[in-house]
Amino acid sequence: MNIYTAYRPHFSGGTIYGIDVSRQLMRISMMNLVLHGIQKAHVKRANTLSELGGMTEDDLNRKYKVILSNPPFAGVLPRESIRKDLPTNSKKSELLFLGIMMKALAPGGRCVVVVPEGLLFGSTRAHVDLRHQLIEDFDLHAVISLPAGVFKPYAGVKTGVLVFGKPSNERKKNKENNRKVWFYEIKNDGFDPDKIIGGVRPETPELNDIPDMLRNWRLYRDSGFKNPPGSEANSLIEPGSADQRCWWATVKAIIENDYNLAAGRYKPQIVEKAPDDDPSQLIRETLTIERDIAGGLEKLLREVEAVE
Repeated sequence: MNIYTAYRPHFSGGTIYGIDVSRQLMRISMMNLVLHGIQKAHVKRANTLSELGGMTEDDLNRKYKVILSNPPFAGVLPRESIRKDLPTNSKKSELLFLGIMMKALAPGGRCVVVVPEGLLFGSTRAHVDLRHQLIEDFDLHAVISLPAGVFKPYAGVKTGVLVFGKPSNERKKNKENNRKVWFYEIKNDGFDPDKIIGGVRPETPELNDIPDMLRNWRLYRDSGFKNPPGSEANSLIEPGSADQRCWWATVKAIIENDYNLAAGRYKPQIVEKAPDDDPSQLIRETLTIERDIAGGLEKLLREVEAVE
């Protein structure tokens, strides 16, 4: 029995909500729900970012236990049109959408959202402040780095996935900096990154890191998010070791890095093997090279002087 079958009665009880500014996408989502046997769902057309976007008071105040989203990004909105109740004063759509999800998540709720990679390491005040809120006021469980081109042919921007929850009880600040955040780098998603045939990327099932990511995610989840798989951030690994797909960092380390959430910032490093050569032999070889260079320069000087 899959998850959908197990939870169908729950899904069919009017627990699903969806909002999109596109009338076409709203209709497509409603058709998709009906095709999956879900007749009762709350799907509406509205602009969630706008002060006058068609959101009712109930819409603005409703809290959700689970939020799944792949919002549009790379847009900039006029400040006067943006809702005033969001936890960021940015005009960038990717920050605004993440702010909406943080505001709408119920205590004990969970959120999985696709974001452009620039949101994870952007250095503007708005970027850093929003990541600060995410780390301090929420339980950030994981940052999953997606390969470039994963959304081709629709978008080519590099993206990642944030997985976070909202604590049931208010956390005391500066008391849990030993909390850990798990990072996973997906290099292959099971589809060819360079080809598009018939409007889609052809499958490459032999190159797919997602099953391994899910297996490690379940281990992490089943530990109560206490023991993330992989090595500690920026640890040193021996040359020839297996490729590091996942690692973890403490919240303290992330704070020290200005709340940077880019997976590469914390990736374990390969130890460069020191040469085994005898130091005296290296010195002799260096002197030989210097003599060869000096001899070549002297020859060149004689040739130049002969021309003059």
